[in-house]
Amino acid sequence: MSPNESLKQIPVQQEHVAGATKLHAARRAVQYLTLLVLVVIPMSGLFRIDPQVGGFIMLDRQVWFSDIFIVMGFWVFIASLLVMMYSLVGSVFCGWMCPQNTVSEYANMLTEKLLGRRAQMMDMSGDRMTVASRKQSPLNYVLLAIGLLLPAMFFALIPLLYFYPPSAIWSLITFSEDTRLAGSLHWIYMVCVAIFMLDIVVIRHLMCKYMCIYRVWQHSFKTKETLHIHYDIARSDHCATCHYCVDSCFLDIDPRQTEVFDSCVNCGECITACDELHTKSKKLAGPGLLSFAIGDKDKPKKSGKEMGSVASFFARARVSSMATVIGAVFFMIGIAGYQNNEFSVYRSEAWHGAKVLDYRINVAHKLYHPTDITLRIEGLDPAQYQLQSTRVRFDTAGRKDVALHVIESLPKGLYRFRVYATSTSGWSGVFDVTHFAPGS
Repeated sequence: MSPNESLKQIPVQQEHVAGATKLHAARRAVQYLTLLVLVVIPMSGLFRIDPQVGGFIMLDRQVWFSDIFIVMGFWVFIASLLVMMYSLVGSVFCGWMCPQNTVSEYANMLTEKLLGRRAQMMDMSGDRMTVASRKQSPLNYVLLAIGLLLPAMFFALIPLLYFYPPSAIWSLITFSEDTRLAGSLHWIYMVCVAIFMLDIVVIRHLMCKYMCIYRVWQHSFKTKETLHIHYDIARSDHCATCHYCVDSCFLDIDPRQTEVFDSCVNCGECITACDELHTKSKKLAGPGLLSFAIGDKDKPKKSGKEMGSVASFFARARVSSMATVIGAVFFMIGIAGYQNNEFSVYRSEAWHGAKVLDYRINVAHKLYHPTDITLRIEGLDPAQYQLQSTRVRFDTAGRKDVALHVIESLPKGLYRFRVYATSTSGWSGVFDVTHFAPGS
């Protein structure tokens, strides 16, 4: 057997480079999952805003601003969690989860596919939009317009889902009559479509570079210890004539020269590009030159004194970590003490001269489930008052008023009585009322 034939029989296995096939697919999956979560959250009743009652809806429960532990705990938890995210993984949210980046990448991909790579709608460098000569077809322009309009129409529905139940949004889409919809809602939807269309067609990643408040806020918490792109400068000879990572960056930055504050969103596309190049190349050995890193890999560590990544993170985010725990505790306390129903007793607007004879019992049901609430009066004889109804029926969350009339012939004096309310779900409440009878 010849030496060449012997070499052919030796099994050759190509080494898999981490990230070459998984990082890009994982990021796409997270982006699509984020969009799905944004739609599922309001549709499932997990979180929605009810403008009619001026409160939030969580898990099919109305949360008023008077539910202070739930409201404060929720927002403190979210805000401090974002700060912790900034401190540890930097702008990963921007590159992996932000819908603005997702739709901008989609628009760039579709534009490059139909009009060419240099056909950017808005370029801060001043270069004019250039359409590839072989792609100058009316059909391509029509397909691009449709391909950008449909996402704009979809994204314009998402904010409405946070203010209206899914059945009302379906009525909006099908042009059906629905008393829950405002008369101008179709116009509002068209304005939202126009705004999202402007964003998708023109603005795109300019929002990420120059207008995103999230990025501006992040500059207050990002440090050298935050997750960033690391460049293996020891093997920089591999990059002598290569700009593959620069071409792969949709934010037009050089991943080999990232700074603490820059436009990088930690998407990892440059890492994937460099790894793929090294995997396919017969001349370049080893993994890619780019990788994710926390801290400075090139900085020599002091033996026994250097903190690990996790310890360093908690040292930098001690306050935000405590705030996250406090917010979670407050939220759980609020959930544990949540009242499904609320009621109060007011003097009626209709006064009989200087006499107050009528009261209004306002009953509020905060669950989007049916229930019955029973009312009873203690402290007055049944002959001394008239209650409009002793039973209040709720098919869903809402408010109802029950009239209470105290007879005019009561002897002069102060009368203290109580209004009791009990529901079929086990809730009960009591309200003390002091009534002054001037006498006849």
